[in-house]
Amino acid sequence: MKIKRFVAPDMRTALRMVRAEHGADAVILSNRRTEEGVEIVAASNYDEDAVQRALLEAQRATAPAPRPNPFLAPAGAQVQPPAAPAPRPDFAAAMAAALATPTAQAVSAGVAPAEAAAPAPVQASPAPVAVAEPAVAPAPPGAAAPALAPVPTPPAPASDEQLAAMREELAQMRAMIEREMHRLTDERLRGSPVRLQAMELMEDYGFDAGITRDVALQIPPDTPLHRGRGLMLGLVSQKLPICPVDPMDQGGVIALVGPTGAGKTTTIAKLAARFVAEHGPRDIALVTTDTARIGGREQLHGYGRQLGIAVHEADSDAALIQLLQRLQDYRVVLVDTAGLGQRDRALASQLNWLRAARQVSTLLVLPANSHYADLDEVVRRFSAARPQGVVLTKVDETGRLGSALSVVVDHQLPLTWITDGQRVPEDLHRANAASLVLRLEDLRRAADKPNVPEHDHAVA
Repeated sequence: MKIKRFVAPDMRTALRMVRAEHGADAVILSNRRTEEGVEIVAASNYDEDAVQRALLEAQRATAPAPRPNPFLAPAGAQVQPPAAPAPRPDFAAAMAAALATPTAQAVSAGVAPAEAAAPAPVQASPAPVAVAEPAVAPAPPGAAAPALAPVPTPPAPASDEQLAAMREELAQMRAMIEREMHRLTDERLRGSPVRLQAMELMEDYGFDAGITRDVALQIPPDTPLHRGRGLMLGLVSQKLPICPVDPMDQGGVIALVGPTGAGKTTTIAKLAARFVAEHGPRDIALVTTDTARIGGREQLHGYGRQLGIAVHEADSDAALIQLLQRLQDYRVVLVDTAGLGQRDRALASQLNWLRAARQVSTLLVLPANSHYADLDEVVRRFSAARPQGVVLTKVDETGRLGSALSVVVDHQLPLTWITDGQRVPEDLHRANAASLVLRLEDLRRAADKPNVPEHDHAVA
């Protein structure tokens, strides 16, 4: 049976929505007037017999036992006073009893599983009869005390497999409840025009559903429509974590990690060029661990020759430790790691190099032109490196910058630098929340523009 809530301005529109969703066999469970119009709760695949059976079983379970009639009791029988009604179990106890396995119920009752599973015999006499307890003669003085009956050993608790299956089932139930709650929240948010506008804009910008819902809930429903976009951008900028201090100003050893093609080597060249322009080439050194890939170290050596910076290589964790000890007099040391996919088996060993070499600050390089799910996986796979911040690259190559910003907000990784081109070092910028949210619309419009061919030269 599928139950869904429908909200519409009038009853005719609500019934049309019910018919379109559930068909002609839909059953209306409830309807009421709300501030938004009419609310209808409808169900499909409705089984009336199953509902009636469930109600009868619930009534039988909660109905009190029949009281004996003293006028109909047999002669000589002792009539006991009516017992106090048993307390009604609360919801938590009922859920625990429903989720308990036969083995767990047997343990709580103190009997064996086979005895707990066997049905109780039905008594023929409806009236309770008082039965006298047999008298126990006191033991004579000096006699040994009677031996106590052995206490039955309770069965072993549920296995790890059963507990794991129960946890998985509870997790699935929780996920289903969260999905339904989010769906109801989205329906309520879409009832406000300004919130609907904000949700549509954030979806166009590529933001995840979670941050979209959070921002829309913070917008007052009576906000004028022309102020909705500005308020939405302000709320998004407040959620962006920005690194307050430039890591290059702090100095030390800074290693850039990230997936293949994220732009680590080019970003290192931009950082080095900016440092050389301010402080000169003597206080900075470059290190590469990308010695196996063809052309990996050659690119960094080329940047080093152009900037007048020495470039060093390390092909193992021990070599990296020794090299960093020799370079400890430099103010800044930038380490370029090998570009490995987030599922590459060699990734764990490379991250262990950085953990073995202490006093190394790591920054995660994320390409902004990737999907939210892929970026989220990258962050989780590289979490072993304990990155202190994020460098967001290829901002100019995406029209949905909100996808990368959602990952940064979800994992609360501070943004340090932004790159939006190949020029060294002109296309490197310090991260700023206000400038990022203002570029959302420009990037989306640039991605939607058609590619117009150049007509600057004549064709023979």
